Amino acid sequence: MQNQFGGEAESVVMARDIGEVHFHEVRRGAALCQVPVVPAHYTDNERPLGELDEWFAAGGGPRVAIVRGAPGSGRTTLVNHWVGRHRHDYPDGRFFVRLASGPDGADRERAALRELLLATSHRPEEIPASLDGRAGWWRSWTTGKRVALVIDDALTASQVHSLLPGEGASAVLVTEAGRLTGLLASATATLVDVDPMADSAARELLGRLVGVERIGAEPEAVDRLLARCEGSTIALCVVGALLKEFPDRPIARLADKLAHDERVLRELSRDSSLSVAVVFDAAYERLGEQARRCYQALGAHPGTGEVSVDAVAAVLAEPADDVSDALQELVHARLVSTPEEDRYLMSGLVRRHARTKAVDSDRVLRGFVQHYLTRTVAAAALLMPDRVWHRALLPRVTASGTASSAEQWLDVEGQNVRAAVEVASRLGLLDEVCRFAVALWPYYERGGHTQDMVAVNELGLRAAGARGDDLCRAVLGFQLGFAHLQREDTDRAMAVLREAQDAARRAGSLEAEATAVESLALAHLARGDAEALGLLRRNVELAAATADPRRLALARLHLAKAVPPAEALPLLDQAAEGLRTEEYNLAKIDLWRGRKLREAGRLTEAAQALDRVGAGHRERGEALVEQAELALALGETERAAEKLREAEELFRRHGLTALARSVADRPV
Repeated sequence: MQNQFGGEAESVVMARDIGEVHFHEVRRGAALCQVPVVPAHYTDNERPLGELDEWFAAGGGPRVAIVRGAPGSGRTTLVNHWVGRHRHDYPDGRFFVRLASGPDGADRERAALRELLLATSHRPEEIPASLDGRAGWWRSWTTGKRVALVIDDALTASQVHSLLPGEGASAVLVTEAGRLTGLLASATATLVDVDPMADSAARELLGRLVGVERIGAEPEAVDRLLARCEGSTIALCVVGALLKEFPDRPIARLADKLAHDERVLRELSRDSSLSVAVVFDAAYERLGEQARRCYQALGAHPGTGEVSVDAVAAVLAEPADDVSDALQELVHARLVSTPEEDRYLMSGLVRRHARTKAVDSDRVLRGFVQHYLTRTVAAAALLMPDRVWHRALLPRVTASGTASSAEQWLDVEGQNVRAAVEVASRLGLLDEVCRFAVALWPYYERGGHTQDMVAVNELGLRAAGARGDDLCRAVLGFQLGFAHLQREDTDRAMAVLREAQDAARRAGSLEAEATAVESLALAHLARGDAEALGLLRRNVELAAATADPRRLALARLHLAKAVPPAEALPLLDQAAEGLRTEEYNLAKIDLWRGRKLREAGRLTEAAQALDRVGAGHRERGEALVEQAELALALGETERAAEKLREAEELFRRHGLTALARSVADRPV
């Protein structure tokens, strides 16, 4: 006797005597794929995809990859794409859960585990209520299986731990929304970074979205769009959607629209289903309270440079350590980067979003202006402690540090300080603008910052005029005239200096009158005018009348430039005695001593003086030129050429382009 079954059936019962038969729900052996489909235009990211390949190919597990990137960088699309490429490696199921939305706290993991257990054919009524119970059932079901699990927007390491599959060659891909580095110590985990999209890949993505021919027809407009998107995948996708919406419009029209800072974020966020602002809003909402305040402050910060912890702490009136911790939270959220220790940089798109969150942005801006002004005034006191105009026009400060440390601070913060001056001018902070201009002189005068010197002093002159402050107008006019002299624009310098001289007379200040004479004398000297000598001698007389030793020492230095060596060398000795604490001016004196000694034919002494020139980019470069002249006088052509090359390189490195050109044009 033989029983034979054919065909298909889910349940078969074989029996002799049958009472009641109950057919229960059939459970699937493997779950359906839950991982979203990746768009057909997916582009780039071969490097992180390769890193994921290598990590999961090692076997064992479960193995975890923590995928990190800025909001809108395409982290989720990347991991979904990887799972899709490896779908045959995970036949027992490919699952997707999102953690940064939904219930708060442990309820998020409980809800996610319920989704996973339902997807693996567990009945709702049998799923445990507790987090530990659900995690245990999930581990039991996955033990020995090969599953791929995408955990999107994980906030904490404990969330991920609750969702980890049981033992087996499973892959867990986590997109980081919070700090997950603790997983590196408690799970078999690695970090994979998603960088901003390179221009070549971004152009390829736009080509796939709107057509290669259309993109190729307007390369300049496309370049402007790429610059606005800053490698953000979400921004590029929005731009592609906008271009597709109006296929007959020139690309340049959209590029022009996005060129306006105040419009770019709004234009890239019109559709809530594909919006830059929505992505950034989600990242912002996940921040702690202190991190949000730092985010707002960075959004309101003047300029686009890196910002120090001290600056943010000063504006928020919070301890620097607390602010540093909050800024690190922004780093982990990929909302800012940290190119150097204790300095933070926010990209343009993020900064524009942060501005929309700022509370009382004018107050924050004023706070940054005051911070940079206070530090700039302190730096000026270290760079030029005896300058008469500091005493007359700047608040008294107690500055700690050295001239070198002050110059280093200004080197680092120069871009931010310049932006703070512009903000102060825009806000009508006239006193602050004038003080910035006075305080920045010792730094700008050392060379390499001529454009900044011109711009800041022009703003200062307007502010001083609005205040009706003739003394300040005179001083800033002298400074602006000197800036034009550095640019070798002597005619413009003379015009500015004559206006400054008129302001000095109206102010009734002997010191200002002396400075006016000195400045005009140097302008005439630069033009080679014979009247320079008479003005320089008059300057010494006026300096003596002011009873200011420093002013007299400087007047003697300037007179020495125009007289023969026999008179110049004693004047330089007297100047050195009066300026013995100012390294930068001592370098000037040694430079001119070297020139005058060479003019007198005392070449060995000239070489010794020039070797001592150690301060000031301009002065060191000019000393190298003088050493080249000495070498030529001795017939050492090769050494002369070497010195000129060194001088040209130094001038170019420090932005002294006019001097660099003049050296490059010199015959050897």
